Amino acid sequence: MRIIPFSILLAAALLAADSAEAAPVVAAISAVAGLLTAGGIVGAIAQLALGLALSFGLGLIEKARAKKRMGQAEARGVTLEVRMGDDQPASFVVGSYATAGIRKYIGTWGQAGKTPNAYLTDVIELSCIPHPGFAGLWIDDTHGTILWDEPHPDGRGYPIKEYRQNGGDFAWVRFVDGTQAQADPWLLEKFINHPERPFKTTMIGRGIAFAVLTFRYNTELFGGLPSVLFEMLPMPFYDLRKDSTNGGNGPQRRNDPSTWAPTNNNAVITYNIVRGIYYGDEWVYGGQDLAAFRLPPSNWIAAANECDRLVDDGAGGEQRQFRCGYEIRLDMEPLSVIDDIRQGCNGRIAEVGGTFKMLVGAPGAAVFSFTDDDILVTADQSFEPFPSLSETHNGIEATYPEPAEKWAAKDAPARYSSTLEAEDGDRRLLTGIEFPAVPFGRQVQALMTAMIEAERRFRVHVIHLPPDAFPLEPNDVVSWTSARNSYEHKKFLVARIAGLPTFNQLAVLKEIDPSDYDPPSVILPTATGWLGPIVPPAQPMYGWQVEPASIADDAGVARRPSMRVSCAPDQDDVRQVRVQVRLKSSRAQVFDGQIAYDAPHSWILNGTFLPLTTYQARGRFVPNSSRSTDWSDWLDVTTPDVRFGDGDVYLPGMIRELQGFTQDATEWLRDGVRELIGEQQRIVRLIAEQDLANFSDKQTLRQELVARAGEITASYTGAIVAAAGPGSALVLRIESLEAKIPGLASASAVQSLEAKVTSVEGVTTAQATSISSLFAALGGSEAAINVRATTLATPSGYSARYGIEARTGGSGSYRSAAMYLDVPASASSPTRVVFVAEQFVIASGANLENPFIFSGGEAQLNVARVGTIRSGRLLSLNSKMDINLNNGTIEVYS
Repeated sequence: MRIIPFSILLAAALLAADSAEAAPVVAAISAVAGLLTAGGIVGAIAQLALGLALSFGLGLIEKARAKKRMGQAEARGVTLEVRMGDDQPASFVVGSYATAGIRKYIGTWGQAGKTPNAYLTDVIELSCIPHPGFAGLWIDDTHGTILWDEPHPDGRGYPIKEYRQNGGDFAWVRFVDGTQAQADPWLLEKFINHPERPFKTTMIGRGIAFAVLTFRYNTELFGGLPSVLFEMLPMPFYDLRKDSTNGGNGPQRRNDPSTWAPTNNNAVITYNIVRGIYYGDEWVYGGQDLAAFRLPPSNWIAAANECDRLVDDGAGGEQRQFRCGYEIRLDMEPLSVIDDIRQGCNGRIAEVGGTFKMLVGAPGAAVFSFTDDDILVTADQSFEPFPSLSETHNGIEATYPEPAEKWAAKDAPARYSSTLEAEDGDRRLLTGIEFPAVPFGRQVQALMTAMIEAERRFRVHVIHLPPDAFPLEPNDVVSWTSARNSYEHKKFLVARIAGLPTFNQLAVLKEIDPSDYDPPSVILPTATGWLGPIVPPAQPMYGWQVEPASIADDAGVARRPSMRVSCAPDQDDVRQVRVQVRLKSSRAQVFDGQIAYDAPHSWILNGTFLPLTTYQARGRFVPNSSRSTDWSDWLDVTTPDVRFGDGDVYLPGMIRELQGFTQDATEWLRDGVRELIGEQQRIVRLIAEQDLANFSDKQTLRQELVARAGEITASYTGAIVAAAGPGSALVLRIESLEAKIPGLASASAVQSLEAKVTSVEGVTTAQATSISSLFAALGGSEAAINVRATTLATPSGYSARYGIEARTGGSGSYRSAAMYLDVPASASSPTRVVFVAEQFVIASGANLENPFIFSGGEAQLNVARVGTIRSGRLLSLNSKMDINLNNGTIEVYS
């Protein structure tokens, strides 16, 4: 009556060992059998147990489904919602995975003189042992971008880009890795005096890694308390491949966690769980004090290397074959966790005589070969060529955590086969698998393909082998040549093996083909859906127009230059129109205001604008609601030439004096260089007209000397203006010397110096200009030397330019030589030194025998020393030799 239950217990023991060599178990059976009866009871029990085992766990699919069938299923996968309460089991994350963590503290606070509870801080435990940090996070359904290079100065953390609105931040996060030795100083500062829930100095959280989240009140961004999911970085683990004292090569040591490196390798993580996870000397999870020799280095190094084998990543690169991630709660069965991680690499783990071994992916080469003659015919044999219909599968579906969809469980593309369905009577026989430890869609498809292909290797044999098969272990590969079964060196995996009292070996062999584990040739596309907030599209600015206009006085006289802006009427939910204006040249903003959205939906801007200056203007609707709107494009507009008149409060006569002075100084300008001086003087006039009206303190100094002898004159004119006022300062000096014999000759020297700084509506600019000109004319010919230098500093950039030009000619024919130095404001534009001349010469002192000359469009050198010449063609001066480097030819002519 007890034999059947005992046999079932044996089968369960074999399953729990997962391909374990059952010698100790069989020895126990033998002892019991001796008490029960003599004869073949031991063999019968072992045969029954292994026969039952044929239905459990030989294939990868059966292993994946074993938990549910044996009633061992437990909660698995990513925890998407934060857990609360001290009754929650502690947890930590291995590999690449996500967690919502456990809330440990929450509170609100405010800044002095402002809303007292405008900020909420949430403290979330992410790991019960130290952890290196997290790579990213989800807030509600938005994947956040952490701006790690912009820490907040008060220590609250790093802003999250997606929660930055109108230049202000509304979410911050920071990480505490678990190595802290005192309570968090920032949390103490904010909450130590909280009347109900003070944050105490004893709240250190030794060994606890946690995140500190801070949110600022904003009903548009947050509908309530935000939910957060953290994407954790891989945790460091001991990798015996990198330990030169344990079969590997490197500095890692099991007893020194500081030498470990982050990993998401399935075999490495499994090794550490089996040997035990510790925090210092304190055991946390997995095995306890398991000796290193019980996990043979050669086996586990091979398993880890197989996980790290590079395969195609589908994007022109490579990725490691098997990776994993998992959140381990301390109430989880370690064997259950190991099984999920093992499943993520199509692995098989065996307990062999007290040691643990792991096989990853495809089985290796055969280690034992035999024929029909080696099988014991005096013992029972069984052969299962095909499983039952309920255990036959020709298609596979699977779910896995998808990082792109907030780590929710996602269906991988199913793998179907019309060929296999035809073999099974045109029936689609599906099985479903969960991969809770594989957040990599491409890897999941490879696992699915290997599972379904390996599952179609139906043949399973239970045979007795002679004592020379004793060295065989589970997961070994054997080669069988069988005339009876038409096998020629056919490969089988040792799924189970048990030593009998006769030293014969009872083995369960499952048909295999290593090609089943090759990566699939076709990876099916996986579509991921949008998880962010769905908001209405922003309303564009319709009907935006800009044109020149002026502001008139009561008499209708134009007094100030301006512009008219217009937009489309009859727009719903529009309260105002926001308008911005900037200088086109410097992009400095000069106007920003909001106008009521009323008929006729066209307005002249009441701003401060310069005459005959090109600006750019854009507009945006301002709604009554909180919906978003877009700016229009920047449109160009040139203001009308409306200047100050006699009706304006201004320095009496100053404009006329400046105009007369500059007109005298520009009489000799007749071509392009003269226009350069005129442009500078025109700009000087415009600045004076615009700025001096706003200056509260203005000082001027003017000098003039004139000597005459009949019509012959010699004159000097000098003017200095210094002015200062709210937001502006200006100083200007102009000097002019002129000698003239009418109708015969004239000569002049003119110099202008200017320095100016302005600050208008928060935009500050600084500019300095120098212009000088020497001019001489005789008859119809003239000669001039002009020098101009300008520096400009604005919020959009800095520029500097310097130029010299010498010019002679007359009657429309001129010759010139010039030099320019230019540093543009845009960093994308090159700096330049330009010489314009018919001949450019560089000589060393008095040595004029070997100059560098550029003349007639050619560079000429008598002597040169060059390290490398990159050229397309070398041609002798007399054209007798032609070396074409591009074509690889040499031609010599007589």
